[in-house]
Amino acid sequence: MSTNTTPSWSALKRKDLRRTRRYEVDNAMLRVSWLGLNGSLKVAHNARVLNISEQGMAFELPEAAQLVTRVKLQSDKHRLLGEATVRHCRREGSKYIVGVEFTDGLRWRAPDDSVLEPIPLSDPV
Repeated sequence: MSTNTTPSWSALKRKDLRRTRRYEVDNAMLRVSWLGLNGSLKVAHNARVLNISEQGMAFELPEAAQLVTRVKLQSDKHRLLGEATVRHCRREGSKYIVGVEFTDGLRWRAPDDSVLEPIPLSDPV
């Protein structure tokens, strides 16, 4: 019988090791721009936001974004303008799921109370 109480690597990978909670987002779109592999400017005018946390977000793009690439995030409707760094990108069907970490002081504040998800990206005006 083993007395090792250290969890296995596979058990750790199954756990959610994120520093902050992610919230599923309800029907929010952003304009995302980034530099492609050849240095050309890429723009997605209607990138669908999937989830958000205090330190980053995930959204869909029609093309891959390379790791550590900086992206510009913009939405007049949600009063958002800032930059983030790509932390992961994976293909899912015909789209790419891109996870970014906010940079340069861009932050999102989680609700103080419990909420039903999906949540709006910004408070209604």
